[in-house]
Amino acid sequence: MKIVINTSYGRVSDETEALRRDPHFIEDVESGRFVGRVLEGSWGGYAETLKVVELPDEITDYKIINYDGAEGIFFVLDGKLYFKGSDESYRIFK
Repeated sequence: MKIVINTSYGRVSDETEALRRDPHFIEDVESGRFVGRVLEGSWGGYAETLKVVELPDEITDYKIINYDGAEGIFFVLDGKLYFKGSDESYRIFK
């Protein structure tokens, strides 16, 4: 499974939220056809820096989390909890 996350600080747009798993949107992000959008926010605007992350098809649950806008994904695979951010993947619990 592929999903789009925001790798920079600043919120993700409602449009991106709705399109995260759309195959055409994922292709646009991977190919560079989708250029980050400047969005309104409390500091006058945000720019999304999007990245496609690949998760194993066998996951049983996942949750997108963010820290001040930069996102990562917690997911469950074979009863173990993993985290995948913009450049890393590692097991959290055994």
